[in-house]
Amino acid sequence: MQINNRILDDLTRVTNSALGTMTGMKGEIDALVRQQFEKILAGMDLVTREEFDVVHDVAVRAAERIDGLEAKIAELENRLAKAEKPAAKRTTGKTTAKPAAKKDA
Repeated sequence: MQINNRILDDLTRVTNSALGTMTGMKGEIDALVRQQFEKILAGMDLVTREEFDVVHDVAVRAAERIDGLEAKIAELENRLAKAEKPAAKRTTGKTTAKPAAKKDA
């Protein structure tokens, strides 16, 4: 029985050592994969989240300003159209142009 226990103890130590080695290899493989992904992403020249958020905020403010300016333009066009209507009525009175006198040579 003593021999069996020694064999089992040795087998347990070998198994624990193999599991420790596998765990270490898993950590190294994870680190290598992470490095490769970081290298690929760095080569793609992607923007960071902070840069994206800043540009997004600028675009939102610009769109809001454009909407405001479009509303002002529409208001000014309406005011201009209203101002042109009375002027058009004044110029369309019954004034007739006289024909130009012909000169005989």
